[in-house]
Amino acid sequence: MEKKGFVSIWFGNFNQENSLEEYVDLTYDEDGESIPSKFFIDFNIDMDETDEDTIEKAVHEHSSSDIAKLLDGCSYDEIVIPNVKSNIELKKSYNAVILIYNFRYNNEIVSTDTFDFIMTTKYE
Repeated sequence: MEKKGFVSIWFGNFNQENSLEEYVDLTYDEDGESIPSKFFIDFNIDMDETDEDTIEKAVHEHSSSDIAKLLDGCSYDEIVIPNVKSNIELKKSYNAVILIYNFRYNNEIVSTDTFDFIMTTKYE
């Protein structure tokens, strides 16, 4: 659900940036209507509750279980990283991250083959 001041975070594993963009980015049909991406379908997210401009995504060269490395460089990282580190201890390594700002995910689906929902936290 749209919620100002919150960011929802997913970690996963992907081979390259292009495939992550294909997984997350919306596409449009010939009439200009948006088509939900596989990510939105996998996690049952209503694309009308988010804004494309508030989505950040990255693929790192190496997998890590270090939250600071995975989130380094994200918007508001000086707030987001300590919030996540104080609440989560990763049990496996990841090389990709998806963040949706001003969105509070409902935890309906916590894991897929590729990504795990980590948490929602305040970023302001």
